[in-house]
Amino acid sequence: MPTTTQYPNGQSLVSSALTPAQVSVALQTLTCGMLGINPPDLSKVRVDWQTQGQPFENVSADICYLACTPQDVDYSRVRDRAFSGANGPVTETWTYTKGWRVAWCLYGPSAEDSARMIRSALFMDYFNDTLAAINLYPINDPPEVTRIPENINAQWWERADFYVVMYEQVTETIIDGQATSVEVKLSDSGGIVADFIATV
Repeated sequence: MPTTTQYPNGQSLVSSALTPAQVSVALQTLTCGMLGINPPDLSKVRVDWQTQGQPFENVSADICYLACTPQDVDYSRVRDRAFSGANGPVTETWTYTKGWRVAWCLYGPSAEDSARMIRSALFMDYFNDTLAAINLYPINDPPEVTRIPENINAQWWERADFYVVMYEQVTETIIDGQATSVEVKLSDSGGIVADFIATV
C-alpha cells in the first residue's frame, strides 16, 4: 500500500516502500504455507518483538519466530531518476533497490527440518511469485541452516536459525508542482552579464 507524505513547500512524495510490519505480516502467512500449516496458524509462526503473548510454549512445541529488518546493500545507493510533466505539474520518479534481512528462528523437535523446508520453499514458483507480487525478491544463495540448541531454564531446546537477504524494488514519485518562473543568468569570462527572471 503506497504511502503519501506532504511537505511544507507543497511537494508530495508517494512511496511504494514496505514497512517492517508490512513485510512481517506478508511473510508470516507465507511461512505458514512453506511449513504446510494450512490454514495459517499464527501461533506457530510468530513475529519477533511481539508486544503480547508468551515467547515460549514447551520444549516439545514447534514454534517459528520471524524477524524482518532493513539490510544495508550496495544497490540501495543507486537511484534511477526520470522527469515528466512538461506542460503541467513536474513529476520526478525515483526507482531504487532496498535490502531486507529476513530471519527465521525455529524451536522444537522439528526445528532443523522446518528450516530446511523454508529454505527450499523460498525458491518454488508459488512462493517466489507471491513475493514478487509485493516487489520482494530473495537472493538465491542463502547460507545453510544453522543448528544451535539453546539452554532455557536448565533445559536444552532444539533450535535452528536460517536467514535470507531479499531485495525490494521501490518506486517513489515526487510531485513538484508547476513551474511559474525561471531565473536565467548569462555570463562570460568577466562574470555575469545578464540576470533576469522569465515568468510563465
